[in-house]
Amino acid sequence: MKRRKIKENKKNEKKREGRLGKIILLLLLSFVILYLSYFLITIFSIKTKDIIEESNSYNHILSSEMNKLDKTLIILEKGKGGDRKITDVYVYLSNSDKRTELLIYIPSSLYYAGLEEKFGNEIPVSSFRYAGDFLENGRGIEYAIWQINQLLGFKSEEYIYFSGEALEGLGLDFSSSSRENINSLNKKLGFIELIKNTKEISKLDGTIYSNLGFADIKLRLQNTVKTQDKYSREELNLGDSFFHNKGSLVTGEEINVLNTTAFDQKFRSFLENITDRELENERVRVEVYNGSELTGVAASLGRKIVNTCCDVVRYGNAPDLSDKTKIYISDLEKYPNSYKAVSEVFSYKYELIEGRPDFMTTGDIVIILGNDIKDMYIF
Repeated sequence: MKRRKIKENKKNEKKREGRLGKIILLLLLSFVILYLSYFLITIFSIKTKDIIEESNSYNHILSSEMNKLDKTLIILEKGKGGDRKITDVYVYLSNSDKRTELLIYIPSSLYYAGLEEKFGNEIPVSSFRYAGDFLENGRGIEYAIWQINQLLGFKSEEYIYFSGEALEGLGLDFSSSSRENINSLNKKLGFIELIKNTKEISKLDGTIYSNLGFADIKLRLQNTVKTQDKYSREELNLGDSFFHNKGSLVTGEEINVLNTTAFDQKFRSFLENITDRELENERVRVEVYNGSELTGVAASLGRKIVNTCCDVVRYGNAPDLSDKTKIYISDLEKYPNSYKAVSEVFSYKYELIEGRPDFMTTGDIVIILGNDIKDMYIF
């Protein structure tokens, strides 16, 4: 009898222990679920700020081209207020059809020519936002993106601008340019790090400027850092001396200025690998003629058209001046993708004519630039 009671007591004790264990496990699971819910709510509630949409300058600054070639611009910044400086710029291009990628890295110490009239000298990439705010207060980020477009000769569809506040909130301090800075940022936004620092991550709200949501930004960073499965990747590092011309400031300080000819040469050697197939198959020939009173605009626009994946076979001066820009296309139904790509270069209204101009041309698309081309430059 005594033994039976002892056995029953032990059995009851085990049951109680089992129930207690289940309760503890249930409480732990509840805590994990609650924390993960809090984490997910925090992550998906982080709001990015699309400063380009707010200013209604999409046509001037971003591409709306929809094809298999995606282009994402990523800019990292340090500092606050008047001490802000861009540290690194990355442009990630990927073609999901051809499974190819191209990553372009631009260090902040690189100078860009063509800005001497406004600023008295070439200016470095690090000062692009500051220069934009100097020209028009509050539009520094737009100007930085627009000027990077000019530097590269093409527009991106997506942009991600990590402000100094965003990187400080993540505990990152990029005191100098480095190709590897984006790796540190991507690691900081990894799943484990985000879980460990959920409270700090919530402070990112409104400090990242982008036309993407936070979840998509994480994905773009991952793809930029690591080659996608079964994709082939090439990389252009504009910190390499091949891309530099030597220059000097008024102070006598020597600087590295981007050699756009060298960049175009290397970039265009990759175009075949990344160009959208439907655009490629049209094999369009473009001619560009300057009918404006501005000098050098045909070559400048021709460069952008080539870097947007269309072949420019001729450019020069038009026989007559024109007030309005005109685009002649021999067969719009035959070259729809090419026309879309060419039109991306223009951010102002032009006259579209299906046919040919009244002077001798052989191109499938012929562009005559008018005096209204000045409307293309928003800064």
